[in-house]
Amino acid sequence: MVSLSIIPPPAPNEKSYKVTNRANELFERHLYSEAITEYTKVLQMSKEEENEYLALIYCNRSASYLRLNQYEQAKIDARRAIELAPIWSKGYFRHAQVMLKTNHFDQAIELLKTAINKEDATHVKEMSGYLTRALIEKDNEERLGIRILQLVCGKDIAIQKNVLNPIQNKLFEFASHMKNIIHVLVDIKSKQCVLVDACWDIDSILRFVEEQGYTVVATIITHYHFDHVGGTPPSPYDTLPIKISGLATLLKKIPHIKAYIHPLDIPYIQQANPSIQPNRLVPTCNQDITNDLKIGGKLHIEFIHTPGHTPGSQSLLLNQSRLLAGDTLLCSGHCGRTDLPGGDRKSMEHTLRSVLGGLDNRIIIYPGHDYGVSWSTIGIERENGCLGEELVGFGMKPSSH
Repeated sequence: MVSLSIIPPPAPNEKSYKVTNRANELFERHLYSEAITEYTKVLQMSKEEENEYLALIYCNRSASYLRLNQYEQAKIDARRAIELAPIWSKGYFRHAQVMLKTNHFDQAIELLKTAINKEDATHVKEMSGYLTRALIEKDNEERLGIRILQLVCGKDIAIQKNVLNPIQNKLFEFASHMKNIIHVLVDIKSKQCVLVDACWDIDSILRFVEEQGYTVVATIITHYHFDHVGGTPPSPYDTLPIKISGLATLLKKIPHIKAYIHPLDIPYIQQANPSIQPNRLVPTCNQDITNDLKIGGKLHIEFIHTPGHTPGSQSLLLNQSRLLAGDTLLCSGHCGRTDLPGGDRKSMEHTLRSVLGGLDNRIIIYPGHDYGVSWSTIGIERENGCLGEELVGFGMKPSSH
């Protein structure tokens, strides 16, 4: 749950306090249905005059419904929170989240503006970031005719625990630590989509795509590391009798699609996933084979070779205005590690200085991991000293792969 400036009101009694804490703990463990049950108990035991505390619980339950994609219930709870505590920003923010998820951008933008006006100065910047993201998504849809959807491991997927599969549960804990972002690129009119770096929980990814009414027509890999492509996990998990669900699983479940990968990374993928047939892998960044990909009538993907993190790392330029950077550029002035096998600091410097550094400042960047930042711009990263002639050295996230 996002941290806003609201000071939580005290619980009216010890029993409410304990049940609320239990509900919050369930939420943090991604047990959203169970959290809803506990929040409902708090609402049932609270008195009508305890408006502030009731508003807080409605906001928390709204967040739980939102994570379960139960948007109507999430909206009802958010509106109830606004009625109970109209001076707080939190109810407006929750309502805006629902509007964003259901692609009602104008309503979301107005609600976020209201939330910002009710925020104190120390938290306005955080709220303004959500407003900017809403404006970007509105532009994606209305001007470009595309959607760029992000599924974060440990938040949106790889969260369902199974008591009968403890090994898978351990891998999902690992996925939650890695915070990979799986991107779903959608041509709105045709409802055709491309999956980028689909990994960790293919079943949930495909379930999401089906619920949205999209059809997967291709998949793209930004680089060969296990957390983006699946296969054999690293030590100490490589001793377990399991492989990470990823590209091999996806190609098996959807036998008519192909995977677009830079040729320098294809051998590594085949080594970790020997079951994948070579004819399912299409080499990119090659004028004679595949330099770009067109999906439906609006989505145009250009492959850009951005080595440094791996020899065949590639970034994806969408409609000349959006960049999926994989682990090459993780935003906030950070790039991917170059001390792992296949990494090369000189190649990374050339990529950051000359390849990505030559792009327009207005291009929106989407990184391959959610390390607290899920988007940026070329201009912002240039100001951070991580791109172009302004490159003054670059920090590598120690936990990235």
